[in-house]
Amino acid sequence: MEAALFYGVEDMRMDDIDAPEPGPGEILVDVAACGICGSDLHFYEHGLHGDVDYPVVLGHEVGGTVVELGEGVDSIDVGTDVVLSPHTPCMECWACENALYNLCENLNATSARPGGYAEQVVETAENAIPLPDGVSPEDAAIAQPVGVGLHAVRTSPLGLGDSAAVFGTGPIGLGAVQFANSVGAGPIFVSEPNDSRREIASEFGADVLIDPTEEDPVERIREETGHGVDVSFEAVGLEVTLRQAIDSTGPAGHTTVIGVFQGDIDFNPQALVQRQRSLAGSTSHQLGPAVHKEYDVVLRQLESGELDPEKYVTSRIPLSNVIDDGFGALLDEDSEERKILVCP
Repeated sequence: MEAALFYGVEDMRMDDIDAPEPGPGEILVDVAACGICGSDLHFYEHGLHGDVDYPVVLGHEVGGTVVELGEGVDSIDVGTDVVLSPHTPCMECWACENALYNLCENLNATSARPGGYAEQVVETAENAIPLPDGVSPEDAAIAQPVGVGLHAVRTSPLGLGDSAAVFGTGPIGLGAVQFANSVGAGPIFVSEPNDSRREIASEFGADVLIDPTEEDPVERIREETGHGVDVSFEAVGLEVTLRQAIDSTGPAGHTTVIGVFQGDIDFNPQALVQRQRSLAGSTSHQLGPAVHKEYDVVLRQLESGELDPEKYVTSRIPLSNVIDDGFGALLDEDSEERKILVCP
């Protein structure tokens, strides 16, 4: 079968590999679509962490159809359209014993093999979430990144009537906007330099759109609110946006960090102390026995039309074009792409 093999920094090649075979408790899935994630872009530019046996196949935002069952699988049928959760908790560490499955100390990076940029993958049956009628497996590929934004909103103190600010409206930031709006927050401010990502945020529920290259988002937010927002979300992973996210909150405000940082940053905790603010992180989404809770929320919104994949996805490309039209396009600073689905 065709797959995109990753050999190291900026070295990805199309090739034919053997199709995977499902083992006990596993399923074989025909991939309908796999989204290109920001973490995949980071790996492409900087390589994978640790001791890696290259080449590997990246990709973990997978929607598809079950075509074969491994031994002992009776929870799902062949022909079922599914979206795949990409992580499997160990179920043995302290976090798992306390039902904090997304914080598993031994969490695998991507459990689907060989990876979503291939025609087929094998995954555990427990990580396959059946789709409601009317939701295609191709559209369902966006459920994972949107679910990360949902998890960030759920773990924050944001509630009905609270004001919010989202710094960075890539796929995960847009998910945060979507669900901040769903819980009745407002006004919702967005700070995003990319024209396409900023402008589309209004269709996800943002009330005020700020271009940080043209004006100071903190000053604008304070001007509009008089004191700052109740809750902010940092969805970029840069020192400057973290500072802005914190500074945009008012007294006793809270900042949730979703962005992935690549190293240490300079930070003065007095920014928290002086105004009695709080700061917390949010990672992934619910996993293991709880995986359905957040995925099902996203899938219900896809089913009802409240979440429109056509607003979220900017391009759908064949697998053979993943290198130039996928990774290349998303790494182009002038590109208007937000989310690209790779469709074998």
